[in-house]
Amino acid sequence: MKNKVPFKEAALYWLKLGFISFGGPASQISMMHEEVVERKKWIDDKSFFHALNFTMLLPGPEAQQLATYLGWLMHGRIGGFTAGILFIIPSFFILIVLTYIYVNFSNSPWGEGILYGVKAGVIAIIFSATIKIARKVLNKYYYWLTAILAFAAINVLDVNFPLIIISAAIVGLFFYFKKNGNKNISQNSYKPSNEIYKKSIKTFLIAVILWSLGFTLILLSREDILSNLSLFFSKAALVTFGGAYALLPYVFQNIIENHGWLTSQQMIDGLALGESTPGPLIMIVTYVGFIVGWYNDILGLGSPLLGAIICAAIATFFTFLPSFAFIFIGAPLIESSKKNKSLDTPLSFITSAVVGLIANLGFILAYNSLWIDNGGTEYFDIHLFILIILSFLALTKAKVGILPLLLTLAMTGAMMKFYF
Repeated sequence: MKNKVPFKEAALYWLKLGFISFGGPASQISMMHEEVVERKKWIDDKSFFHALNFTMLLPGPEAQQLATYLGWLMHGRIGGFTAGILFIIPSFFILIVLTYIYVNFSNSPWGEGILYGVKAGVIAIIFSATIKIARKVLNKYYYWLTAILAFAAINVLDVNFPLIIISAAIVGLFFYFKKNGNKNISQNSYKPSNEIYKKSIKTFLIAVILWSLGFTLILLSREDILSNLSLFFSKAALVTFGGAYALLPYVFQNIIENHGWLTSQQMIDGLALGESTPGPLIMIVTYVGFIVGWYNDILGLGSPLLGAIICAAIATFFTFLPSFAFIFIGAPLIESSKKNKSLDTPLSFITSAVVGLIANLGFILAYNSLWIDNGGTEYFDIHLFILIILSFLALTKAKVGILPLLLTLAMTGAMMKFYF
C-alpha cells in the first residue's frame, strides 16, 4: 500500500485536517474515514478499523495516533511523522495566540462574560462525553462497578490517577485469565518475524534517545519548573488511557492540587479554548504550558511571552513524543496479525475506570463553578446552572455542534454580564 498515494497530496490533506478537525476525536475519526476510506480510497475499511482498534488500546490522543498510523501505512515513517505533525501544528499556533489573548484580556467585562458563558458549555461537554462513553463501554454490571469504584477512589479516597488505571488493568487481566484460560490465550497469540522485532526495538531506542536529549538540555538549564513540566507530561502521556478526557482528571489532580500551577477556573477556561480550536483536545497541554510559563520567570528571561512559548513547546513535545513512538513501535507488530483479542477485556476495564474519572472531573468543575464564595457566604449560581442544562440538552437532544454551541454561549455570557 505504501507509496501508491502521492506524498504531496497526502501531506496537503493532513494539513487541511489540522485546520478543520473540530469536534473532538469522534468527529475527527469520522472525517478521516469519510475522506481517506470512502472518498479517496487510500485505505481500505479493514485496515482503517484495524488501525483504529490499536490506537484505542494506547494512552494518548487516539485521533492523532490514528492519523500517524494511516500516514505510516501509506508512506512509512516519514508519512506517519508528517501526518501526525501536520494534524497538531495548526492547533499549537492557534492556541498560543488564543492563550496570549486570554491572559491579557480575560479580566475585561467582555472577556469575563465570554468565559462565563463558555464555562457552561465546557461542563456540559464533559458530562455529555461521559454519557457517550458510558453507553458504549458500561454494558456489563462489573464495568459499571469499576466506573463507580474509580469515581469513589479519586473523589473520596484521593487515590492517585495512575494507580486507579493500573488497578483496573490488573483486574481486567485477572478477569480475562479466569474467563478464558491459558489455552484460549495461546490461540490468540502471534509471533511476528525477528526483523519486525528488531525494527520495533530500534524505534524504541530512538524514542528513548530523543527523550533523553530533550530532558538533558532541560536539566542543563537548571530550571526546576521546566524539568517538572517535562517529567509530568511524559508521565501523563504514558498513563492517560482514554485520550484527552482521561488526561484532564490527571492534570486536574496534579497541576492544580499538587503543583498549584493553575487554578480550577483557569483549567475550565483552557478546556473551553481547546474545545473551540481544531486538532486533538489533548492540545490543552499547550495552554497549560503557556500559563505556567507566563506566570513564572522562566530562565530569568524577564519576558512572560518567551517563557510561555518555551513551556508550551516543552509540554507539547513531551506529551506527543510517546504517541509517535507507540505507533512506530507497535504498528509493524500489529500489522503482522489482526486476530489478537487478548487485550480487549483489560482495555474495557481501563475505559470503565476512565468513565468514572471523567465523571469526577465534571462533578468537581461543576461544583467549583456553581457554588460561589462571596465574602465568606456561599451562594448557588442559578444562571450558570440553567446555561449548563440548556447546553447539555443542545448537545444530547438537538445534536448541536460544539463550535456553534460555544460561540452562542460566548455571546450569551457577554450579554448576561451586562444585564444581570
